[in-house]
Amino acid sequence: MNKIFIVLISIIVLSIAIFLGVQTFKTQNEKKKVENQIALSETIEDDCTEEWKELNAENTLDLQVNTQEQERLSPNCSFTFLTKYTDCGHTSRKYINIPEQLVNATEEEVKNQYQDYEITKFSSNEVTLEREQEGECGEHYVLRDINGKIVIYSVKNGKEEEFEKTEISTDYITETDKITLKNGLEVYGKENLNQAIEDFE
Repeated sequence: MNKIFIVLISIIVLSIAIFLGVQTFKTQNEKKKVENQIALSETIEDDCTEEWKELNAENTLDLQVNTQEQERLSPNCSFTFLTKYTDCGHTSRKYINIPEQLVNATEEEVKNQYQDYEITKFSSNEVTLEREQEGECGEHYVLRDINGKIVIYSVKNGKEEEFEKTEISTDYITETDKITLKNGLEVYGKENLNQAIEDFE
């Protein structure tokens, strides 16, 4: 009788132990599942939050760019056009006042107006546009002594063409200048040409 009782007690204790073990195992599994779901939802929230922050930052930047007032040209703005010639390497400069249709224009509007040029300076009071062009600048001159008078030739593609006969006599200039003019005095640019003529007058 005692043996049966002990076996019964043992079976009951073993059953309770198994039951408790199974319950503990289930509880731990459920706890892990819940933790995994929480971690997953945090990850999703983090990813979404990051994407939202990036999107919001881009929208804010776009809004700032759009709301910032673009610089516009004033009625007193001056334009400088620079053209560099590939054959001679010289750069010609042309200065103009702002065309009436470009008052209050933006940089983009100026670009559209002068598509052959690159804008290298843009402010409300000054615009500089540059371009490169094949050929010579057309401002190469040679001064020569022809029959005792200074004659100016323009040089194009290596050929001299009479540009202007002056009334400046070579009788009163130095011997060095006479030799220079006999060989031909090369001058670049109209300003330098005018200066050279003044020096001989």
